[in-house]
Parts: sequence; C-alpha cells; structure tokens
Amino acid sequence: MSISKLRLLPAILSCLVSSAWAAEISDSLKKLNTIYHATTFVYNYPSKNVAGEDVVLSSALVAWLPDEPKETDSIESLHIYSHFTITADHECPTSELNIKERALFSVLLKDAYGMEVDPAQNFISHAVIIAPDYEGYGATKDVPHPYLAQELTARQVMDAVEYGMQLYKKHVDDKRALPFKSDWRSFGFGFSQGGAVAVAVQRYMEEQGLDEQWRYRGTICGDGPYDLIATLRYYVEDDGNSYGQQTDHRKGINTMPMVVPLIIKGMIDTHPDMKGHQLTDYLSQQFLDTGIMDWLESKEYVVNDIHEMWYDQLQEGFDAGERQYTKEQMAELFESPKENRVWAHLDKLFTPAFYEYMTNPANFDKVPTEKGDPCKDLHRALADNSVSSGWEPKHRIQFVHSKGDMVVPYGNYLAFRDAHPDGEGTLYRIDDGVTPSDHIEAGTVFYLNLTTLGEYGKYFQWLDESGTTGIRSIDNGKWIMDNYWYDLQGRKLPGKPTQKGIYIYKGKKRIIQ
Repeated sequence: MSISKLRLLPAILSCLVSSAWAAEISDSLKKLNTIYHATTFVYNYPSKNVAGEDVVLSSALVAWLPDEPKETDSIESLHIYSHFTITADHECPTSELNIKERALFSVLLKDAYGMEVDPAQNFISHAVIIAPDYEGYGATKDVPHPYLAQELTARQVMDAVEYGMQLYKKHVDDKRALPFKSDWRSFGFGFSQGGAVAVAVQRYMEEQGLDEQWRYRGTICGDGPYDLIATLRYYVEDDGNSYGQQTDHRKGINTMPMVVPLIIKGMIDTHPDMKGHQLTDYLSQQFLDTGIMDWLESKEYVVNDIHEMWYDQLQEGFDAGERQYTKEQMAELFESPKENRVWAHLDKLFTPAFYEYMTNPANFDKVPTEKGDPCKDLHRALADNSVSSGWEPKHRIQFVHSKGDMVVPYGNYLAFRDAHPDGEGTLYRIDDGVTPSDHIEAGTVFYLNLTTLGEYGKYFQWLDESGTTGIRSIDNGKWIMDNYWYDLQGRKLPGKPTQKGIYIYKGKKRIIQ
C-alpha cells in the first residue's frame, strides 16, 4: 500500500467507528457487544492527569454471564488487564474495531464458548475483566499519551477499577449481572507496555495499601520494559549474542524505531525534571523530519503503517519542506531487513550529544543527581519510571520473557531479578522457554497460551496459591478463618512452622520462638 493510500485510512476508519462518546463521567455501563457469554461494556471514569487536574478517561469491562445462569453461578475473580503499546486509537480496548482483545477476553472467560472447564480453574474463567484505554486514547484521544509514566498510569488504571466495579455493582443490584463470590480475588496481566504497567499497578496497590481491599493475588506479565535504561542500553550494546540466544540484533540498531520517541516524549510530558527539554535535544532533525511525531500524535496509524511509510522514504527519499533527503541519505538512517520493515541506526536517530552519552558505559555506573543537563535529566526520568527496583513486592509475579526479544530485551527481567535476588522461585519466577521469538511473535504466543489455560492456568494457580485464603475480609467486616498457617507473604504452609519467625494463624500474627 502506498503512502497516499495509507493517508486515506483515517477517513475510512472515521466512517466505520461511531463518534466518540462525550467525555462525561458514566452513570452506568454501556454495552458494546456480546461474544458468546462474554459481554463487553464501556464507561468513562474520573481520574487525574499528571498535573493533578480532573480528567475523564475511558475503559472497557468484560463480564462472564451465561445465557441461563444457575443460582450458584457467580464471579470468582477480577482481572485487571493492561494493554500493549498501541499507536492508533482504534486499537484501544473501548474501540468498536478492537476485535482482537475482545476475542482474547471471550476465550479467557472460557465457557463463553460453551467449552468444558476444569472446575478448579473456574476462578480464572468466571471473571470480570477491566481493561482501561490509558490516557491519550478513547475518551482522551486528542491529548498526548504519557507513555511508560508508570505511577501515573498505574493510578489511572486503579481509578478505572474502582469506578468500573461501582458501575458493575449497579448491574448486579438490577439482576443484570452475576454477583461476586464471598472469596473472590484479583489478578493483573499484560504484555509489553502492558506487562510493565501491570507490575506498576501491583506496586501502586501495595504502596497505597489497596492490595488487601482488592484481594490481590499477583501479576502475570510478558516481555515488559521494566527497566527503561536496560532497554535502551541493549539497543546500543547488544551484538546478537546476549542471554545465550542468537538474534539478528547488532550494536547501535533499533528494530522498532517508534519505541524511542514514544519513550522520550512520555518522559518530557510527565517527569518534572524534563520541563524545558525538547525532542530535538535527543532525536536528530532527519529522524523528526520523517513525520514520526505527527503520525504518533494523530493516533491514526498502527505500527505496520508507520514502518511502511518509512520503507517508502528509504526507497525513494522524501521532501520535508525546508529539507530534502535522498534515498542515499535515508540509507544512513534506516535499513530494511525485509520489505516494509525498517530498522534504525542509533547514531543517526539520536543527536550526536545524546548518542555519545548513551554509548559511554561510565555514565551508567549510577543515576545522576545533578539537574539541568538534558541527557542526565532523561537518564533520571528513565530510572524513576522503571519498575524493576525501588520496591519490595508483597505478592507473586509470574514473568514470561523471550530471550530472543530484540525490542524489549530479556535484560528487563534480569534487572528485576538482580534487584530482588532472594525472591526468585518463591515471590516471583520466570518462564523464559515459552518461545525464542522476537517481540511480536512472543506476544502472540503469550496471548494464545493465556487463552488456552494450559501452562497459563498453572501461572494463575501459582499466584492464587500464595493468597491468604483463610484470611479474606467480607463486606460485613468479619473474617473467614481456617486452620492453616501462612508466612507473611501469604503462602500457605504444610503445617505448623518449626523455624523461628512471625506467621499468620486464624487471622492473627503468631510468633514462633
């Protein structure tokens, strides 16, 4: 498809998609559609932007509801879903064109297809899923998306959960939805950007004391950028031999070039130390002249569209108004491993000053504290928005990560592991053998396996086993207690512990001398 044809896409989509509902706070859930027994609703909810100002954001809510529910049917789990990186608004969870995620959700709610479900996995499939759009999409598609501003996004996701559950309760009260079981629990999951956001949501809940309220069990996350510095340093340093997995990556190459401006723009828009800095401090004029920021701001083009437009520029050169670029000049910025795919050379994508900073290992011995220098301020912003360190998780995290990922490298998991060396295998664990593929293929495997409830059923089970199943609060403020012992991470023990320490028994802390 030519660039001229691609530019017709927004007009075509505008005819297909219903006009965005007014950005007013919803007083009820609005039904979007039903796929088998999984009904998708959309709603607008109140939140705050990075400046602390009121903002109305949008979210989807998907609920399991059989055609003829039994008296015993109920919702056993709340799943908090954080979506992967998108560049077009019609990819967001509330879009009527977003068929992929609704199909994912309908299969995750397993007997939405009338398929037999292992009763032991009912807590996975008998669920409500809340899937926020993120600021910058859906109801706020005309404002910038604060890409990987982790605390901000996590807070906004939890605002969606709280308000969405209030609206869902109205449906329950009106007998239009299934009630929650007394021992319901919640989980988080996501891939890529969504994997990092899911971890950020867990951190936010734990730091704000919300994890008990939401009966949180833990997070399943795939190939997420938990450490933004490790991600950018991989692009600079890796020569295709990292992590024991051979890849096509080379030093100084970025295989998905729109990721870098997304990250930097997100930091400029949200981090207090980035005020006064511009994209031109970090990205070359030639790269910016390609039109990348206009394409991203339009929210009209998916990743493949952008690669195709860059591919045309690489083949033909292009006119940027004041500046013209020949195909020979474009070959210095981009290369194409295959038709309609484009990789970028970082020495031409970055400004000389930022490239020099990123290629000097000594700059990364520690996070700089002095302010005012564009490179050091961005370094600090990236560190502040990494979720691999700076906190101690209370609930389990199941990591899934391909060692062959050239976009979000395996070093992201290693950064988390290195920051929490005593928790691997108990508080968190890794499945790095699920696929050796690159990022997009790894995401496909992640979601396919998630919906089969095979190994991923075991992931949910592993998280659920860590829950304080004998210490669940219910609405009337009483406690349901059992005769099991638990450690302080909520893991059920096989019997009364013999080692010295503090434990939980019948809802109270007990000291073993």
